[in-house]
Amino acid sequence: MDSQRVVKALGYLYRIVEAGERGFAVAAKNVSNRALKILFRSFAGQRAKFKDEIIAEIQRLGGHARLGSSFLGMIHRGRIDIFAALTIGAENVEKVVLKEIMIGEKVAIRTYEKTLKMDLPIETREIVARQFEEVRKVVEQVRLMRGQNRKRMLIRLYDSEADARQALQSLKQAGLSENAFEIENVNHLRAMELYKGRGTTILETIVSGAVGGAIWGTLAGGLAAIGILQISNIEGVTPSTLLLFAGLCALGLMAGGSFIGGMIGLFIGWGIASEDSYVSDDSLKHGQILMRVMVDEPLASTAWQIMNEVEIQARTRRPSEAPA
Repeated sequence: MDSQRVVKALGYLYRIVEAGERGFAVAAKNVSNRALKILFRSFAGQRAKFKDEIIAEIQRLGGHARLGSSFLGMIHRGRIDIFAALTIGAENVEKVVLKEIMIGEKVAIRTYEKTLKMDLPIETREIVARQFEEVRKVVEQVRLMRGQNRKRMLIRLYDSEADARQALQSLKQAGLSENAFEIENVNHLRAMELYKGRGTTILETIVSGAVGGAIWGTLAGGLAAIGILQISNIEGVTPSTLLLFAGLCALGLMAGGSFIGGMIGLFIGWGIASEDSYVSDDSLKHGQILMRVMVDEPLASTAWQIMNEVEIQARTRRPSEAPA
């Protein structure tokens, strides 16, 4: 057994777990659904705990792995912010965020599987295998929320069980038959001390925007260069001059795309930095019942709107709170 190889693998696993931790924190900030906010923050807290366990195991093995952050993870977090900000409609934002989460979770699954194929110490294998099983459960929930086998799981946080029952009744009155539903108290999630980390940073949205802009600028520059080379039969213009002009055009568009993308990322990052603390605080203060409902995929959007409307109506019926 090569202990240094094990430590190196755990160091890489640490970076992937940290990317998941911060990724879920970013996802929580970008959705208005109170249930998803609490759920994503609980997942972020779970990954933070996993990260601490991995660090402790590396130290137990006598390792001193460099535990840096993943650059690709940073770009991905910034992309979640940008895509969510440019998407219209709360339900569509949820779909975008869930899609991006799944991209990161697939990387996590592959990394855990690769690590478990190694020759690991018994204690190390137990830790990695236990974490892997928990990650798989999270991935299964995300898949259900995205839609699977023509079914989709919708989740919503209500202030009371009566509100949750009202949502279920409204679904039935609209002619939507729920395939399965589950109602649970969220106190156990609060007991986990929901993640309070910042998730993403303004720098990450700038870098992600710049990278995305550079890619689109490069594509546009390549097309422009091809178009320029097509006019090579113009009299008095040498091939070398055309190549130089085409290259400068491509570089200019790439630089311009990177600048524009970076500026978009900057403004979006500023908006994300001022998190909607009201919704997060409201989720923890008033939200009591987490309801999960499985509906047929073709009717999922209608069901989403009904459940959302019931939640909004219930919140407007609250007694006004005296200002602090």
